[in-house]
Amino acid sequence: MKKTAPEFTPVDLSRWARKEHFEVFQSFAQSTFSQTVQLDITALLKTTKAFGWKFYPTIIFLLAKVVNRHAEFRMAMKDNELIIWNEVHPAYTIFHKETETFSSLWSPFDDNILHFHNAYAEDVARYGNDIAYWPKGQSPDNIFFVSAIPWVSFTSFDTNVANMKNFFTPMFTLGKYFTQDGKILLPLAVLVHHSVCDGFHAARMINELQELCHDVLAHTGERSA
Repeated sequence: MKKTAPEFTPVDLSRWARKEHFEVFQSFAQSTFSQTVQLDITALLKTTKAFGWKFYPTIIFLLAKVVNRHAEFRMAMKDNELIIWNEVHPAYTIFHKETETFSSLWSPFDDNILHFHNAYAEDVARYGNDIAYWPKGQSPDNIFFVSAIPWVSFTSFDTNVANMKNFFTPMFTLGKYFTQDGKILLPLAVLVHHSVCDGFHAARMINELQELCHDVLAHTGERSA
């Protein structure tokens, strides 16, 4: 079966409010910025337990849902032109205890949480024991990255990527969740490129993700177990 090229929309720079900011960061200050927050996942864990959902694909789904809402997290350079992918899919890490290595899998995003859980389960069942870096084959261009470090909590985390020029794909890192003041908190590090994203956009994304964690059912339509 022939793969279909992902669809995208070119950015009309003349009409884009961030045109000047984009050009400034492209001209001399190619930079990224990262932010680490503690997500309150108390309600989310109760929901996953009640529905029998696994936590990892659930938080990946919520990240994908928020990322796909906003153009600044779906931008890329293609043939020297700034574009917005119509849709992006999560690429996530799977750890192999026997080799202490990880693989990178990706699953197609679906706005229905049950459909996404099924796609994730199928991919992990088929490729989860393959220790290759890309057991499913190299991911498509229209993806974003999620990785997990479930063995340790952190208050700060930086991903240093060489040659970040025009690499606009957001990267998310999850830590070990912990209990504090009666809440269960999840460390989440966010890395974005300043050419296409400002602190306002990152903050909005984080706040919307927190809202989803507080009441995921209100945003999925799944009200009965």
